Amino acid sequence: MVKDLKTPGFSIIILLGSIMTLGFFVVFFALLLKKGIKIESKTFTIVIFDVYGNRAQLSGIRTNFKNHDVALSFSKFYKKEFPLYTFDVMSANDAKKQIILK
Repeated sequence: MVKDLKTPGFSIIILLGSIMTLGFFVVFFALLLKKGIKIESKTFTIVIFDVYGNRAQLSGIRTNFKNHDVALSFSKFYKKEFPLYTFDVMSANDAKKQIILK
């Protein structure tokens, strides 16, 4: 039985098993970290720009949202309805620092 542990085939199996296990953990933790990155803002605002790049106001348009996906969906819908305007989703993390998300 001790003779089996010294054979070259056994060491190759241990080496390949170690490489497979290490590869699994690297891929698992990379996916875990990728999923962990989230947008942490609680409110989102649609900012409207006209053809010249100036901020504009359109009456009857909903601009405040609590979900990023919903705000993005509304901005795409408004872009089809008003082709001369650009609609961007802005996160309201901090009043001083405003980030525009696309």
